[in-house]
Amino acid sequence: MPSLPWIVLLSLLAVGCRAVPAELPPPAVGNTVRVPFAVDLGGWTSQAELVHPAPAGPHGIGPWPVVLLVCGNGPHDMDVTLRGPDGEVKLFAQIADVLAARGFAVVRYHKRFVKAPGRFDARFWKEQSTVVFTADAGKVLDAALALPACDRERVFVYGWSEGTAVGAQLAIERGDVDGLVLQGAVGLSWRATVRSWIEDVGVPYAAGEDATSITSADLVAAARGKGGMVAKLGASFCMEPGRLGQPVRVSSLLDRDQDGQLDVASEVVPQLEAMVDFAFSPQGNTHIYAERRTVPTVTENAAKLAMPVLILQGDNDASTPARGALVLEQALVRGGACPAVTRVEIPGAGHTLGPAASLQDDQARAPAAAVLEQVAVWLRDRSR
Repeated sequence: MPSLPWIVLLSLLAVGCRAVPAELPPPAVGNTVRVPFAVDLGGWTSQAELVHPAPAGPHGIGPWPVVLLVCGNGPHDMDVTLRGPDGEVKLFAQIADVLAARGFAVVRYHKRFVKAPGRFDARFWKEQSTVVFTADAGKVLDAALALPACDRERVFVYGWSEGTAVGAQLAIERGDVDGLVLQGAVGLSWRATVRSWIEDVGVPYAAGEDATSITSADLVAAARGKGGMVAKLGASFCMEPGRLGQPVRVSSLLDRDQDGQLDVASEVVPQLEAMVDFAFSPQGNTHIYAERRTVPTVTENAAKLAMPVLILQGDNDASTPARGALVLEQALVRGGACPAVTRVEIPGAGHTLGPAASLQDDQARAPAAAVLEQVAVWLRDRSR
C-alpha cells in the first residue's frame, strides 16, 4: 500500500471543493449503539440495522447525520460478507462501525430476498432489478429517518459498485440527499464495464505470461489459480460451455481455425462485442443491466446530481475500471449541478479499497482504516 498519507491524497485530488481546514482535528472516536429494525419492501421484509454514536459520548445526544449504505451486485447481506484470500471480510460492517464511532447514524440492510450471509430466496436471481433496488433503498431510508437517532436534515448516501448507480438515482428522485460517497463508481457505460471484465482482466489472466494465446491448459490453470472473481469470470468467456465433470476446452465459437487454442489478437479480440452481447442477453449474467432494464450509470446521471460527491477509486479495481472515475469526475464538473466533487484514486487498491497488486489480483480484502477515517472527515465537513 502507498506511504502517502490519506489526507494528502484527498488534498491533491480534490476538484472544486475546499480542503478541510488544517486546524480541525479528526473526528473524535466514541462508543456506538446498535438498533435493529425491519423494513417492509413490498413482498419481502428486510432486516436492517442502525449504528449510531452512544449518547454519552463525544458526539452529543443526537440526532446525528444519517449515512445510508447501498451495496453492490449480488445477494448481499447487510454486512456485505465476502470471502477473500485472507479470510472473511465484512465490508459494510466495517464502514458502519468506523463512521458511527465518528459521529454518524449509519444504516445498512439485507438486500431484497436476502436472509443472511450466503442465504437468500431463489427469487433474487429471477426478480432482481436496479429499479426495484432503488425503491427498496428509499423505503429503508424512510424507515430509518423515522427513528429518533436520525437527523432528517442531514442525509448522505454511500454507494458501492452497483450501489453507486442505485444511490445516485435515489438521490435524484428524493431531493433530500446532502452528499454522495461513491466507492467503485459505475463511471463507464454498463457495456463498457462488462467488456473491461473480459478484455482488461479475464483474457490477460487466462493468457498468462504468453499473452498471445489461450489453451485449454491455460483455462484450467486460470480456474484453479489465485486470480480474483472478475479475472476468473472474464476468463470463463473463453471456455466451451459444458456440464459438470466434462474437461475444460477453449470455446469452439472463438476457435475459428479449430486448432485447440485461441489466438488473442485474431480470435478473441474480434469477438469481444459478441461476448458482451451474450452477457447482456436473457441467458447472460449481466441481463440486469441491459438497456431499458436498469437505472442509468452515475455518469449518465451526472448533470442531475446537485450535491457534493466524493469518489473513492482503487487503481487496480477489476469490477469498475479506474478510468471510469475520471470520466465521472469530468461529467460532474461539466454538468454544473454538482457544487463540489472530490476524486480520490487509491494506489494499489481494488474494488473493496483493500490491497490489490493488479487487476487480476483484485479480491475481497479489507480497506485500510485510514481511508474510511477520511470519509468521516469529508462527511463531517459537509454536515456541519
